[in-house]
Amino acid sequence: MALRTLIDPIAEPLLSLRQVSTTQWALRLTGLVGMVLALLATLPQGPFAGFPSVLLTLTLAVLTLLQMLRPDTGLGVAGPLLVVLVLAVQAELSLLRALTVGLALLLSHVGFSLAATLPAHGRFEPSARRLALRWLLPVLGVTVLGAAVVLTAAGTVLGAWMVVPGVLAVIALLVALLPRSR
Repeated sequence: MALRTLIDPIAEPLLSLRQVSTTQWALRLTGLVGMVLALLATLPQGPFAGFPSVLLTLTLAVLTLLQMLRPDTGLGVAGPLLVVLVLAVQAELSLLRALTVGLALLLSHVGFSLAATLPAHGRFEPSARRLALRWLLPVLGVTVLGAAVVLTAAGTVLGAWMVVPGVLAVIALLVALLPRSR
């Protein structure tokens, strides 16, 4: 009986993971890929180049793992915010790298936000896919427009890293425009 009380708390969460649909896992993996790409673009010398890089990598790994297990958690904001803060303190940041990080964060956000809106056992029907694309295309358009504005103003004091907050502002716009459940 003592062994059962030890195994049951471990077995229950593992069994609940089996109830997650393949669509849900695909969306969660899309979010993970986006966050890994953002991390790799943020740290050009590598994720394990020094102590600060290792600390950032481990922190993002824990935050992303938590978000993969529960896509609707509020901790989903912490990972992208951490990436943006690391970019803000870097001395040199090229426009291409800033754009890459911003688009990777957008990919991560789209994957995790769609995973958060679907039930764990849900399937991504073609009508839902069309609805998501209908909402995503204006966001991508505004992202391109925002990036063009930032790139035009990059010669000013702002710097190239402003592409990332621009993309994050577009993500906030996406969240504001998504239809709410009634």
